This record gives sequence, C-alpha cells and structure tokens, in this order.
Amino acid sequence: MTMGQESDGLNKMRDRVSRFLSGLLRHFPDKFGLRLDRYGWVELEKVARVVGERYRLSSEESMRIIKETVERDPKGRFELADGRIRARYGHSVKVDVNWSEGGEIPPVLYHGTSRKAVKSILEKGLLPMKRREVHLCENVSDAVTVGRRYDKCPVVLKINAGKMLKDGYTIRRKGKVLTTDYVPPEYISVYR
Repeated sequence: MTMGQESDGLNKMRDRVSRFLSGLLRHFPDKFGLRLDRYGWVELEKVARVVGERYRLSSEESMRIIKETVERDPKGRFELADGRIRARYGHSVKVDVNWSEGGEIPPVLYHGTSRKAVKSILEKGLLPMKRREVHLCENVSDAVTVGRRYDKCPVVLKINAGKMLKDGYTIRRKGKVLTTDYVPPEYISVYR
C-alpha cells in the first residue's frame, strides 16, 4: 500500500467516524447504550469502545481516529474536554442546548434552505423542526453549503440578528455555528 492509499483510507475512515459520531451524539446514543449528560457530554472511552466495535478498530486506533476527527472537523461539530466528548449542536435527543461559547454575534446571519420551504418560513419563521435549535451561519458560503443538503439550488435567507438580540432573543455561539430557539418572520428576508 502506498502512502497516498494509506492516507486516503484514513481520510475515508475519519469521514465514516465523523458521520457516525454525528448520529451517535445527536440522535441515537441509547441505541448503543450511551447516556448523555444534561449538556450532551459522554465519556470518550465509552464512545471509543462503540466506534471500535463498529469499525473493528483497536481501542488505541479508535481513540486516535476520534481525536483526529474532532481536531480536523472544519465545522467544529464536536468538542473534547476532561475525557469526555459531545456534539456542540444538531441534537434531536433531549439535552440542554441553552449554552454558548460566548463571543460576538454578527448583526447579520444567514440560513440556507430549500426553495419550497421559503414561503412557509417567511410566514411562520424559522423553527427547529426535528432538531432542538435553529442553525444559522455567519456567511453566505456556509449557508449555501447547508442549503444544498435540501435543494441543489438553495435559497439563502438573511437574518437580522442585531435586531433579534436588541429585542431580547438569544443567539448562541457553538463553534462555527450559531443557534437560536426560533427566528420570527419579521427578522427574515430573502438574500438570494
């Protein structure tokens, strides 16, 4: 096996582990016998055991790949601390999502969505749907990437975050993603 093939194999494994961690820590921890604490944390060792069993990895390999996956994740989906791991956002399971890493909230945020969802959003606002929070982006490019999950030609919505904050709504920073409980329609306009 060449160095490039080995690297490709490792990258593919990290990608599979990343997708699995997203599901495991956001949606189905119980299915694998994991109990998330109030804020979504679980012991890293237990997660490494589940990942190792699923992908036939030794405990050392599993731990290394999880740590590399978290460190290299461009979206900052996961967090490691004190021998524990959690998904920062995107949960459908019941965890307390009312925390923030702090930092300045830009006055304008964006949300990518499908063309067929726009009319409803402009009437009812942005709702968390199957998740516990609404996800917002700091830039148009990230919003387009998110929107492409739902539509090959997504619509980008502009959110007046500055006005929302001034009016008493909470917006939380979680890595590169910003979250809120709800965005009322009066703060939303179509960007493109």
